[in-house]
Order: sequence, then C-alpha cells, then structure tokens
Amino acid sequence: MLVDCHVLKIGDATIGGPLGSTTGLVVGSIFYDKHSIVSDPFAGEFDKSRAAELVDRVNKLSKRYGVQMAFDIIAASSKAMERFLEFVSARTSLPLLINATEAEARIAGLEAAAKLGILNRSIYASLNEDTEDEELEVLGRHRPAAVMILASDVGNPTPEGTCEMIENYYHPMLKEIGVAAPIVDVGTMDPPSIGLNIRQIQAVRERFGYPVGCAFSNCFPQWTSVKKLGREWVNLSLATALAVCRAAGADYLHYGIIEKAAIAAHVSGTAEVFYGFAAKELDGHKLPESHPLWNMFKLSGEME
Repeated sequence: MLVDCHVLKIGDATIGGPLGSTTGLVVGSIFYDKHSIVSDPFAGEFDKSRAAELVDRVNKLSKRYGVQMAFDIIAASSKAMERFLEFVSARTSLPLLINATEAEARIAGLEAAAKLGILNRSIYASLNEDTEDEELEVLGRHRPAAVMILASDVGNPTPEGTCEMIENYYHPMLKEIGVAAPIVDVGTMDPPSIGLNIRQIQAVRERFGYPVGCAFSNCFPQWTSVKKLGREWVNLSLATALAVCRAAGADYLHYGIIEKAAIAAHVSGTAEVFYGFAAKELDGHKLPESHPLWNMFKLSGEME
C-alpha cells in the first residue's frame, strides 16, 4: 500500500511529494577533497575569487533552468566548515548541505549555521552508523531544515534491507531528535549498484513516503573503462544516472563536483520538462512560474 509522500521545505526549495510536482534537488560539492580552489583544507584557506565564481555560476544555472539546486559544503575541520559556510551562505540563497567525515566538523557546521541564521536552508549530511550522541544532542538544540540519513546496508543492499535499516536503526534516532521525515540517501557502491539504488528509491517512497535519492556520482571514478573514453563519455554516463534515478522518484540527486553543474542543470531541466508536464496535465499539479517546463523553452544561446 502506498503512503502519502512527505514534503520538505528547505529555504526557498521544496522537495518530496508526487513525482513531477516539484523538481528534484540537484546537488554538487564544493571544497571537496583535493579541490583546486582549496590551499589548506584544515585551516579553511581557499581562493575566494574562484569560489565566488563557482557559487555565482550555480545561482545563475538554477535560475536559468528553473531547477532546484544546492551546495554540498565539504570540510575537513571545524574551522574550515565555519569559514566555508559563512562564505557560501553570503553569496547564495540556495540550500546548503553541512557535510564532513568527522562528526566534530558537522557539529561545528550546525552551530555556525545557527549563528549565521541559515538553519532554515541547511541540510545535516548526514546521520550514519557512526553517529555520535553529541550530534543528536546538538541536533536537538539546532534544528536544520532537513536531516539526511545514510541508509546503506552493505550486508543487505536489497530494497528490503534499506527499509529495515531505516525502521530498525534510524527511526529510534529520528524520534529522539523529533524529525518526522528525513531525506534518505540510499548510498551508491559502484556503477552497477545504481540499479539497486533505483529499486531502493522506489521502495523507500512506497513504504515511508520520505524524500530519497543518492550520490550516484561517487561511483564514476571507479569506472576506468569509461574514463579511458574521455570526459564527454563519462558525462553521458553521469547524465544517464541522473535521469534514471529521477525516473525512479529520486528527490535528491548528487551529481558530484561543482564543476559539472552546467551538465547537471541541463540534464535535470530536460527531464523535469517531461515529469512536470505529466504532473500538470494528468495529475492537476500547479507548477511554479520558474519551472523548467517554461524556462527550458526560453533558453538563449548564451552559455553559462
């Protein structure tokens, strides 16, 4: 039996709900490991001019195509997280993911977001199997717009395994911090496992109605035979992953490094024209004026 889909408001973005009623949230990483704009990842030193250009480019792409986009802020330390969040948040109104390997840096990001007044457009990324009690305590005090959970059970990567992990492991945790509906990242292990992601996405939507998706981009560096063909072919495979995951109902679509934002925006905008038109004509959904259904027919020859 299908359940009602949860809808989450993250700043000016809205995700979740029936397919096509809103666009997916298209996410790219900045300040990632070995990003050329970062000179000292622990001190948070970076090239401000180049970073500003990247942020501004995503802002323009989101507006041009009508696709909801977000920044995945990755930091190696608390100090770096604070500096990165302050810089990016001052230059965009789009949603921001607080993402770090270390819990300490994620907590620092949450506290920085509270001080900056941007919790209403922040996504905590993410709760996982190593989540510490201190994280839950801070999430109880500083509530971001959304909390992401990594529901990737390597011992049972089936759709049933994903749902059981959400129910048995994450539901008690979410209840403790008072989160009714998380964003579920089903996790991508390698290129073929995107097929599993498609089934997992469908299962999560049907069973819980949560916004769901994955970071399919993570697997492409492993696909050496495709890499040997050249960047253009890698991008075609990446575009295919984005389209098929969205077709399965994914609300969260991580395309990888921010330098690929233009490709992701164009591919996503094209797909949203199809889903948006069906949602409008067949399901009676009212789409926003900036939806790709209209913006994609007003594109000029100007390239971002």
